[in-house]
Order: sequence, then C-alpha cells, then structure tokens
Amino acid sequence: MVVFETTAHYYRFFANESRRGGSPLYEKLSLGIADSPALQSLTARRRRGQPSANLLFGAVQYLLLGDIDDPLKDYYPSLGGTRPVDDRAFGLFAAFCIAHEAEIVNIISRRATNTNEVGRSALLLPAFDFLARGTGAPLGIVEIGSSAGLNLNFDRYGYRYTDAQGAAKLERWTDAPFLLSCVLEGAGAPQLGERPPAVGSRIGLELYPTDVSDPNERRWLKALVWPERLDRLAKLDGALKVAALHPPPPARGGDAVSNLTAALAEIPSGHVRCVYHTVMAYQLSGEQHKRIHEILFEASKTAPVWRVTVEGEVAQPNPTETFNPLKVSRYFKGERQVKTLAVCDPHGLSMEWKG
Repeated sequence: MVVFETTAHYYRFFANESRRGGSPLYEKLSLGIADSPALQSLTARRRRGQPSANLLFGAVQYLLLGDIDDPLKDYYPSLGGTRPVDDRAFGLFAAFCIAHEAEIVNIISRRATNTNEVGRSALLLPAFDFLARGTGAPLGIVEIGSSAGLNLNFDRYGYRYTDAQGAAKLERWTDAPFLLSCVLEGAGAPQLGERPPAVGSRIGLELYPTDVSDPNERRWLKALVWPERLDRLAKLDGALKVAALHPPPPARGGDAVSNLTAALAEIPSGHVRCVYHTVMAYQLSGEQHKRIHEILFEASKTAPVWRVTVEGEVAQPNPTETFNPLKVSRYFKGERQVKTLAVCDPHGLSMEWKG
C-alpha cells in the first residue's frame, strides 16, 4: 500500500503522477492544494478508501460539465478551453471551490472514483489471449472494481499497437466499430490470436456500480478523465456506444471481496476462471488484500484460478511515482506462480512487453 506522511506529500505525489499522465493543469493545481489546508479539507467527508485528489478534481469538473459558466473553464480542453496553464489557474480553481463548496462536498461525500478507463483493455487483451491460448478453453472473467463494466467488453473492440511515431506494429479486428490504440515501447510485442479470446461468462463486482444508461452517471465518468486527455475521453465515448449495443452485465453491488467467492462459484465448469483488476487495489485495506489471496487459494484446490492485474507498485513511503506491471498469477493447490508480461502506463496509453 502507498503510505504518505502528510496530505501535502500525497498531493505532491499526485502532481508528479499528473505530469507523467499528461495533465499540466492537475499538476499545477495539486501543487497548490499541497499548500492549502482549506482545499485539502474539502474531501474530509469522502468515503473510506477513496482518493482525495481524484474526487476533488472530479467534483469540480462534474460541475463545470453542467450549466455553470466560470473562467476556470478556459483551462479545461475537455470543455473547449484553450488557455495554457499559468499561475492564474490555481487562483481561479480555489475561488471556484470556495464559491461552490457545499456542492463539491456533497458530490465528494456520495461519489467514488470508479473510473472506467477503457484504454486498459489494450493492456488486458494480451494477458487474456495468453490464458485462452494456453488453456484452450473459454474464459470466465470476474472484474473487481468494474465500474460501468466497459472493460468486460474487451473482446468487442479493435486494437492497434503502434511504435512511438504511430506506425502500426500489431493490429487486430480493425473493422470493429471502436478501435483502441496503445504504444508498444521497446522491441518486444505480444502474440495475439487471429480471433478475440472466447469469453464464456462475465461478472462485474463493484462497490458503487455505475449505470451507463443514466446521463448523470455518464457525466461523472467523464468528469473523472483528466481534462487534457481528449484521447481518453474519445475512448470513453466509443466504449459507451459499444455498451449501448452490447450492455455489459450489471455489476454486483457491495463489497467486491465479500462477493468474490460466490462469483467464482457461478462460473460454469469448463471455463477458465480468471479474476482481474486494474488500478483499484489502492482502495483496499491490507486485510482485503489478504482475503483475496485466501479466496483464490481456496477456490483453486481442485482447478487453477488465474488473476490478471495492472496495479501501481511503490518501493518506499512518500513515493514520487508508481510502477505499473501487467501480471498473470496462477493459483493452484496452495501455490501461486506469477509472471510479469509487461510494464504499463496506468491508463493504457503504452506498454513495454516483457513476455
């Protein structure tokens, strides 16, 4: 788990993550919030385990996506803004938060950062294909932290893996109505079958399920996307259109860890049981992490259970950045074998294949 000595340390960490993730605005704002106890206090009523920065920035952008007219919008490309980030940005942000404090606190108290980053499907696909080819059986997938379930539709998307200049290195199903792109860094590349991995069953587990038929829920999903990342917004819009045609199964609400045993038991015999999650483990307690391992060991007493993860890892307290490996774990008869397939951008923008 990531440990920060102070809230200021946390926001400075988030500033660096924002810089790495392509958001100069959130980098600037995070550095300002690190020195502002008043703004830090706006997230005091957030739900347990929810990250302050994502909620605060999401709440502000959620309001700006409505009918509020404010000069702060000029800094949000997602809202048509074109003004470069400058020192004035933080002042406008702080003033907006003060003016709309009650609304922001209310949003933060009842929302969760269930970001449905569909770009991560480009990271998951090689792992799912690896399992499908290795076992020769359809997958029974269970996503922990599924949000709106858009990554449960991974096999309904097309994929283009490119070099840093955008030239295609690996393409699959490019005639699909929605195409995801991912940069392959380095010389390695995953092996992919000519057809998408067969999926026999799909289950989503989500503490706070998102109903994509609700316009307010779709607005919240968009509010969680960093404002400069118009590419990520386009991916979200494309995946939502696919979901309208192929609705993912409704997520099982409540504690995902508590619901995991029942979900695994529902997967039909003959399907490869595969649990996966991406950039959500930071919201779990140490006890919940331990419990997931216990459940998977118990379920794998008679047949293997697989786990695919893309989660941030850090080496020390007060980290400045995270490391995001794509890992495949095999649980069987009391043993766990782990293979690292790639090192990834947490939003699915790139990966360095290790294989």
